[in-house]
Amino acid sequence: MSQVILNVLCEGQTEDRFAQNVLKPYLKNFGIVVKTQLLLTNKKKNVRGGMISYERAKSDLSLWIKQHSTKTYEIHYFTTMFDLYALPDDFPGYEVANSKTDCYDTVQLLEEEFGKDINSDRFIPYIQLHEFEALVFCGLEHLLVDYADMTREVESLKGILPQYDQNPEKINNSAVTAPSKRIIKAFESKHHYDKPKLGEYVTSKVGIIGLKEKCLHFKEWIEKLEQITNSVE
Repeated sequence: MSQVILNVLCEGQTEDRFAQNVLKPYLKNFGIVVKTQLLLTNKKKNVRGGMISYERAKSDLSLWIKQHSTKTYEIHYFTTMFDLYALPDDFPGYEVANSKTDCYDTVQLLEEEFGKDINSDRFIPYIQLHEFEALVFCGLEHLLVDYADMTREVESLKGILPQYDQNPEKINNSAVTAPSKRIIKAFESKHHYDKPKLGEYVTSKVGIIGLKEKCLHFKEWIEKLEQITNSVE
């Protein structure tokens, strides 16, 4: 049987560390090897990390898919870890999707249009509601391991969840109220919030199963990934 490889195109360092150190060991149990790549943001300087435009991301992803289209001893699948927050407005379906009042309808339409535009049966589009740090809201208490003086601030962050039906994915996406902005604001008077390091740490402590229990859209994506090997002939 051919080796099954899942290639994850990551928006930034936070997503990359999560995919390498949390998602990878989990999917190994399903016979899937995870490999990652950061978005290319400056070709001349070979700078990676950050969403500049949809066309830039599409070019990066399409080239990666093309590079692995003729492998016979490996079967390559592809997915993305992009944030809905600050998604470029040239994304396919952007205008119609953002007219939706329900965030789940918005992200579903965007992923559908993304999939149609890439047009590969081995591509599983994923856009995080509303950004990666929604997953950190699943385990805020783990921040206290390294930041014991943040009890009051962590409890304040936990107090945000009831406003969104205890659903971290619904925490909204303005420049002030996005999940990462809220966490950074809570930390700023005492500590620097290291997004990649702490994002990886908290999500690893919660675990993929715990994240699935609290985040419906994330759960749907993970379960699609779990089924990849079932579709391999």
